[in-house]
Amino acid sequence: MADGLFRFIYAPSMGKLKPVYLYRLRLLYAAPRYYAPQSINHYLEKRGLIRRTGRALPARRHEEYEITEAGRSAFDAALAAPD
Repeated sequence: MADGLFRFIYAPSMGKLKPVYLYRLRLLYAAPRYYAPQSINHYLEKRGLIRRTGRALPARRHEEYEITEAGRSAFDAALAAPD
């Protein structure tokens, strides 16, 4: 299942990133986005790949996140990794 949905991508300083994390990084690579509290964001934020911008939608408990330089590097390295 080398090109299947569940394959892991290697990013040098991160080990293997699951597709769900890469998908979130891809979305944030394009532009900051608002998200409700989620374990995906917690995981990526804890590892320094994304950060909160400080903006929020208080009525919906959504905070805005953006990708960090470390997140961009990890995403680029994951795309460049051999299958």
